Amino acid sequence: MRKPFYVTAILSGMAALLIASFGYRPQQLQDFNTEKLELDSTILDVTTIAENLNVPWEMTWGPDNTIWFTDHDGKVSKIDPKTGQITELLQIKDYYRKRLGLMSMVLHPDWKTNPQVFINYTHIRPDSVIISKLVRYTYNGQALIDPVLLKQIPGYLGHNGSRLVISRDRKLLWATGDLKQKETIHNPAFANGKVLRLNLDGTIPNDNPHPGSPAWAMGFRVPQGLAYTKKGNLFIAEHGDATDDEVNRVVKGGNYGWPYIAGFSDMPQEKNYSENHKSIFPAKAWTPTIAPAGMEYYDGNIPEWKNALLLSTLKDQSLRVLKLDKKQEKVIGEDILFRQKFGRLRDVCVSPSGDVYISTSNRDWNPPANFPVKTDDRIIRISKSGIIPKDKRTAKTKQKADKQSAAALFASFCESCHKADGQGVQGSFPSLVTSSKLAGANNVLIPFLLKGSQSASGEGMPGFGFLPDEQLSEIVSYARLKFSTNINAISASEISMLRVKN
Repeated sequence: MRKPFYVTAILSGMAALLIASFGYRPQQLQDFNTEKLELDSTILDVTTIAENLNVPWEMTWGPDNTIWFTDHDGKVSKIDPKTGQITELLQIKDYYRKRLGLMSMVLHPDWKTNPQVFINYTHIRPDSVIISKLVRYTYNGQALIDPVLLKQIPGYLGHNGSRLVISRDRKLLWATGDLKQKETIHNPAFANGKVLRLNLDGTIPNDNPHPGSPAWAMGFRVPQGLAYTKKGNLFIAEHGDATDDEVNRVVKGGNYGWPYIAGFSDMPQEKNYSENHKSIFPAKAWTPTIAPAGMEYYDGNIPEWKNALLLSTLKDQSLRVLKLDKKQEKVIGEDILFRQKFGRLRDVCVSPSGDVYISTSNRDWNPPANFPVKTDDRIIRISKSGIIPKDKRTAKTKQKADKQSAAALFASFCESCHKADGQGVQGSFPSLVTSSKLAGANNVLIPFLLKGSQSASGEGMPGFGFLPDEQLSEIVSYARLKFSTNINAISASEISMLRVKN
């Protein structure tokens, strides 16, 4: 895909007309800023339709041609994409936000007869136990009322997931995170690390693969994307650990391997597991990780994106266009847009007319470098506005990837947690500047890097044994030189020797 470029922002015609005619701006109506983006043959408008939001997590196209969206602080609202007018529909009182809060939402597909909304959010009990609630609300034309608790499962500060979708046969699919409880992921009696399948009243369908269990598929880490294609195939997007973020096609009773397999089963222990357990490998995987988030199937009026999964990413701060085969079972191509332009992207919504909406997530617990900006968080519309004449189109060129520098390797594998200044995130990711391990003896630091560790609070340290000795040497030597009082390099041969011993 040709590298995108942008031109000078212009005022929305509607906003300009209102200001010129009446001399005032409605409270929530912004001057829509629009930029141009050129694909191979299509010109797109990229327009901010809402700003100063509070970490929108879920967006879905509503029956009233508005976008319904959730935010982390327990609020459900809708926005008119033509005017930017926002209307609050619900403020949940018992949500708990330390890192997550209110997350997923899906609207009943039979809206005229069942104006119901299903919502998943985090709650903390008086005894400090965190749980994840699935609650159904009814829309009365103005607000969401009459909450009915359908199910609650164990929760955590992070690793909760989650996404909700409703299938053609009117079942509710709920993607849940592993809660850092790896030993229960493959046990159908536990809800973590799975895609759960429920009737719309919260009961368990009789045709689920494990009688009496909502478990439909197992072996996921932190899924934040869930989407059906036009042919009815279900895809899930999940965070990996240090390697192998994944997109998988979800099938009944499927085993997706985590924590025994990350990605394509290319390590000795992974091969041993997959030889003894029927396992499903990804449709797409990424190393270094990109932190996949919300995902939607696209078959609209942007020809370059037809029959593709649109995937928002957090760490990579990009929109991925994952092109599918005719059967909509395999990912056969990928294009990348907006990298680091808008910051972390949490969700994607597609309108019936083919417009695409993305939401930023820069005011959450783990903001990237240079964000949030003053107008964060935002909802941004991407819409087709023209066609490039054939004689003006530029042929695609493929570029060879250059060898990554030590700084680039650190940015790819370490920076999203420990940050560019090495200070980390308090309560989650430790500072490298004050790290006794980074400053300590090589024979202690190297085994720690190779194997990683788990943490009872915050995030554990993933093992980086998958990296070649040379790359691991470059990363740790760079980190020491930049952040530590111990500036001695660690050689690849020393890592190789300790790798064998450990």
